[in-house]
Amino acid sequence: MKDDQELLARALRDLARREGPAPTPPPVPALVRRGRRARRLRTATRAAAGALLASAAAVVILGGTGIGPGVGPGVGTAGAPPSAGPAGTPASSEGARQALDARSVLLAAAESARHGPAAAGRYWHVRARTTEPVRQPQAKNPPFAARVTHTQDTWYAARPGAPSRTVTGQDPKVTFASPEDEARWRRLGSPDLSGGKPSSNDYAMQLHFLIGSHRYTLRQLLALPADEERLAGLLRRLFDEERSGDWWPGRPTFTSYVWTTAQDLLAGPISPGTRSSLYRLLAGQPAIRSLGEVTDPLGRTGVALTLTPPGSGEGAGESRLVVDVATARLLAYELRSPGRSEPLIRTTYEQTGWVDRLGARP
Repeated sequence: MKDDQELLARALRDLARREGPAPTPPPVPALVRRGRRARRLRTATRAAAGALLASAAAVVILGGTGIGPGVGPGVGTAGAPPSAGPAGTPASSEGARQALDARSVLLAAAESARHGPAAAGRYWHVRARTTEPVRQPQAKNPPFAARVTHTQDTWYAARPGAPSRTVTGQDPKVTFASPEDEARWRRLGSPDLSGGKPSSNDYAMQLHFLIGSHRYTLRQLLALPADEERLAGLLRRLFDEERSGDWWPGRPTFTSYVWTTAQDLLAGPISPGTRSSLYRLLAGQPAIRSLGEVTDPLGRTGVALTLTPPGSGEGAGESRLVVDVATARLLAYELRSPGRSEPLIRTTYEQTGWVDRLGARP
């Protein structure tokens, strides 16, 4: 429980420092981007207004940050019928036994990404469903364990000056860890744990994606190098520019930096060449492991890749990416605290792709 609380507290501190003020504070998806990062303070995103953090900001990151932004190569996608199996559940025992090593998986995804379609549209749309621990507003550490699942839609405008939009807190569902936890909640008067009503927010400002602590607009993301060597050089330069004070509990390794970058950018509108090169950079990093085929909460099959940074205590934790190798899509992101079978935070990317008008879906 202590490890869970430390990871969640780190996610909240991350959100508070990484995102700027907004005219109307919106909930943020996760990039809980991603949690999105197990060693870094920016390891989580928050998606229910006021439920986890009252001062969520306008800079909406995909995915979620060590804790963690995921998506497809630029084409609208829809999830398969829901499945009871959680993300991380082996698709079959046979598939688990025959799991390819991470390098082979990532190189195969790189080849698939190379053939993806180019950008087309005025808005990049992401529909993500996140599950994370709830917090009772009246208590820092509520005397019960529960999780809330909610959906967020985000439209990122490609043209400077065009409005962007988030619709947060949709279809909330609260689940308790046990009947005893639910009974404790009822004894407190059954306070609302869903985060309130859905909220739609339009922004005149540009929403940003992250590479480390560096913010990128959608247009800047599309202009990232498609060549592997040039992309590696850019990431190395940005990594060298990072300040230790922006990371928690300490500056990451370059492998962790590339990993957290992938958590954000694979959920964004990067070009097929950039996506392919990013997968190839991941393939060249040590310590990334393949857990074999799994199914995500929507019943889609992918391969789970995992990275466990060295360390213990608040720096411990494992993050996973679930990738559809055939399409190079990022299906889901998870953060797991040590010794826990269920993810502390999970974001499932239901739909991603280009659309031509605000509010439309792929």
